[in-house]
Amino acid sequence: MQPRVLLVAGLLALLATARASEPEDASLLGMMQGYMQQASKTAQDALTSMQESQVAVQARAWVTGQFDSLKDYWSSLSDTFSGFWEPTTAAPV
Repeated sequence: MQPRVLLVAGLLALLATARASEPEDASLLGMMQGYMQQASKTAQDALTSMQESQVAVQARAWVTGQFDSLKDYWSSLSDTFSGFWEPTTAAPV
């Protein structure tokens, strides 16, 4: 998660606990619920946009490319050393 989203969530939680310690009336509770719903929607939108961002797409492509490179390296390494483990037939007893 982005540090900005975590900071906003932390500040909202702090504000909610500070408001909860004050005497509650229906309008304050409704205001806080609306505020928290709006904040959670904003956080969800931020996460969605981050997932769809170009940086995320590039990072995903890089990881895929590195994984393919690792598979190719493993294949060439196993082909190189497979001669050491040639299958042998068991000697009759």
